[in-house]
Amino acid sequence: MTMRPMHPAAFEKMPDLYSIPEDGIDERKPRSPARPSTAGADTSAYPMYPGLQTPNMDRTRSSDSLPYTLNRPRKLSGTTTSPEYSLAGSRAQGPVGRRTRGLSQGNGLSYDQVDPSAWKPSYMPAQTPSLLKKQKSKTMLGDICASLPGEVLEVILEMLKQLHLERGSESCATCWLRDVCNVAVCSRKWSKAARLALYQDIQLIGPDSATHKKKFKMTQGCRMTLLRRTLRANAEIASIVRSLKVPAPEVVSGVSNAKGSAALEQYENQVAALVMACPNLERLSGPTFTYSHSFKRLFHALSTRNKLRDMNWLIEPCDSVVPPPPPQITSGSSKDCALLNNAAELQAHQEIAFLEQHRGWTKLTTLSVQCLTDATLAPETLLARTLTVLPSLQHLHLHNLPANAFNDSNLLSLPALRSLTLSNMRGISSNGLSSFATRANSRPLRKLVLRHTPLTSLPALARIFSNLRSLSNFSLIQSFPPLMPESNSFILWMMPYLASASINKLHWDITSHPDSTNAADDILARSIEAGGFPSLKTLRAPNDPEGVFQQLCRPVERIDLPSDRFRSTSISVSELGSVPSSPTKHLAKSPTTSSLPSILSAISHTNLVVARLAAQVRLDRARESSDLFQVNVTDEEGALVETFGLAGYLGTVGSDINYHLLPDEGSTDEQGGLVDVPDLYGDSGESLTTSRHGCSGSWNWREGVVADKREKERWWHTERGRWRRVEL
Repeated sequence: MTMRPMHPAAFEKMPDLYSIPEDGIDERKPRSPARPSTAGADTSAYPMYPGLQTPNMDRTRSSDSLPYTLNRPRKLSGTTTSPEYSLAGSRAQGPVGRRTRGLSQGNGLSYDQVDPSAWKPSYMPAQTPSLLKKQKSKTMLGDICASLPGEVLEVILEMLKQLHLERGSESCATCWLRDVCNVAVCSRKWSKAARLALYQDIQLIGPDSATHKKKFKMTQGCRMTLLRRTLRANAEIASIVRSLKVPAPEVVSGVSNAKGSAALEQYENQVAALVMACPNLERLSGPTFTYSHSFKRLFHALSTRNKLRDMNWLIEPCDSVVPPPPPQITSGSSKDCALLNNAAELQAHQEIAFLEQHRGWTKLTTLSVQCLTDATLAPETLLARTLTVLPSLQHLHLHNLPANAFNDSNLLSLPALRSLTLSNMRGISSNGLSSFATRANSRPLRKLVLRHTPLTSLPALARIFSNLRSLSNFSLIQSFPPLMPESNSFILWMMPYLASASINKLHWDITSHPDSTNAADDILARSIEAGGFPSLKTLRAPNDPEGVFQQLCRPVERIDLPSDRFRSTSISVSELGSVPSSPTKHLAKSPTTSSLPSILSAISHTNLVVARLAAQVRLDRARESSDLFQVNVTDEEGALVETFGLAGYLGTVGSDINYHLLPDEGSTDEQGGLVDVPDLYGDSGESLTTSRHGCSGSWNWREGVVADKREKERWWHTERGRWRRVEL
């Protein structure tokens, strides 16, 4: 006989441990911390475990009467929770048995029956509240760049800098510095990269703002004062500075010369103090202050910068000099360039002071020297001794040095250079250039610029091309063509006479024959046509009246620019540049110089606007001429279908040479397109003129949105020019 087991009444009915709330209002109200009363509730039929009862909600008491208690979730609890957790928990329970609504205790929910076989205990993992999830997501978004290496962040900032400062951009250096400051406060990782980009190349362009002038009670130099304070307060930031661009001094009208010179000297002392705050400075850009062979704080400060790599000298005449010796015509290699007048020479202490300025510049790579009228660096041994204390020198640019300061002997004693510029150097002769090309120190030379340096011999030019095998960029600008001796005229039948396998960029401007091709132009054109320059890619010949150079280049559709037709072509001599003195008057009479043409009326260079318009006229004239070739169209059987001719063109099809009539970076059409040493001392776009507009940050203004004053202050700044660094 089988007997059915009997269970206690307490186990016959179990309450639902996972109640589903139905009244959302009850869930949003805080519970009273008071102990609920169970009086009057019939609980005998529904036995429950202690601690699982749901407390009653006492609505009669104020919610502010007692402090709240934390509502911690309990395991195996029948109490109601927030809708988010209760719904998530109810979905995770799996299938639930038949449930009926039972009596409620304290407005809680309870159920009569639950299928025990369907009940499975489930333990929910700890869930993060939604507010913390949002905070974590924001933090992760901010830390995305933290996982990138510093090199990637530097490349990003470098590209941002190019967008701000490239040619044609509406932005300026002030906008670039403002954006970098904003990037620096994003995160610690960005701060390190942004600080490096901000202080490594500092550019202070244009005048100070009126707010700074009023606040610091200074007429100029407010930003330099603030920068000096920052660098002196933080040595780590000061060690970052490599390049420094200081603004040009503001010229105050209506003041006497004494007050103006005093203000300029004070401004120069501010620049010197700022230089002293940069221990690792490599380059100082901006206004070039003159050197008069007397003590100045700025040049003393620069002499103490051991890592300086770029130095520009602008020599002005001084009073205490030694009178020049009487002129003498020497023999040897300098016979053809003996000058009839020499500049004064410096005193012994002035020579020593100038030489000692260069003692600490063991890493100097670029040196440019320009002498103003009546200024000198004589004697000739001074510059030679100066170059011996510069072991890292690679680029040398000289302009307007007198003959007793730099001549053929100095040229032959030059160290190994990569670029050399000789502009208005009357002490140099063709024999000196020819001898210089044959020396071993000249073989690494890659760029050579001869501007109004008397190159009278075409054979000397041929030796330069043939011996300088690393030369890739050559420029010749002078007002007379180099001549071929009559005894060597038979060699011209052997082409190419001028040849260089390494030159890829050639600038050729002989200004003495504006209406016809001279002999040197013809020889050079025939040499190029004969394959003497196989690596030539860019040819700029502004004075090409018959188009002999244009005929050798790749045909193009148009050469002139849209604005050339509207620009004035009546250029005066002053706009084109000063007329150089004839080098023939400084040369001793010889068979080579007797046939030189008169160049008293020649200009110093050719305007590129005139050159482009003339080249376009030649191109249009060639198109209007008869058809240069005929096209025959045949069918598959070879029968002639159509015959027509194509319009003429000017150039050589398949040529790799580009006929380039645009100026270099830092030069203009009126200056001939080639950067000269005096261009290093110009404003380079910093000053605002009637035809030049600056930047005030308005490019950052949102179109279509009415900006209030606070929004305008975020992008607006004092209008300043767009400065570009000029390099030779």
